[in-house]
Amino acid sequence: MTLKLKQYFIGLLILVAITAIVTVIVLNLTFIYPIISHQHNLDVATGLDHPTLFYNYRQIVHYLNFPWIDTLYMPDFPMSDTGEFHFWEVKVIFHALHGIILIFVAFLLGAIKNEKALLPYFNASTNLAFVLFGSISALILINFNFTFYWFHRIFFNNDYWIFNPQTDPVIRALPNELFMIKGLLIVALIFLIGIAIKIFHYKRKARLGSPCS
Repeated sequence: MTLKLKQYFIGLLILVAITAIVTVIVLNLTFIYPIISHQHNLDVATGLDHPTLFYNYRQIVHYLNFPWIDTLYMPDFPMSDTGEFHFWEVKVIFHALHGIILIFVAFLLGAIKNEKALLPYFNASTNLAFVLFGSISALILINFNFTFYWFHRIFFNNDYWIFNPQTDPVIRALPNELFMIKGLLIVALIFLIGIAIKIFHYKRKARLGSPCS
């Protein structure tokens, strides 16, 4: 394996870890939901007031985050078996993200003393991030529904994510705009991290008097 190929392979793994961290952070930014709820009149769409909607939304976030919560309980929203199964599939994905984060943190703790050797890999991960997430952000802005559809086709092998409002009324409380904003926020945070890595990388290179790459 050539040096560049190795850098980009490890850079890809680093990018996966950074994406996992940012995705979990954005999931837990629950203040976004009340804003969406008011902007899109979700109280009218669901027949529930905003505090009740927010409480049920937090139940979803807690369920996805914590492995000891094995049942999604939303007191104001009945759910079908397929709806419950889809949320369980999402929970499995978030547990996988938590595992990736733990492995990444262990890797950093083991390699942090060799900062100079790590920089090219982080720089490669940033190059990949700019290309990949730049493309994703463009797709989101051009046609979010298309992007949303293919995201689910890639990560799920069934159609249980297509909720019927009659059997899974919670879908009325989860508009596409919520997922679009969270998706764009994930992209924005990854870009900010990438820019910070680039600045650090070039400053470090300049300090050492090495050519930048």
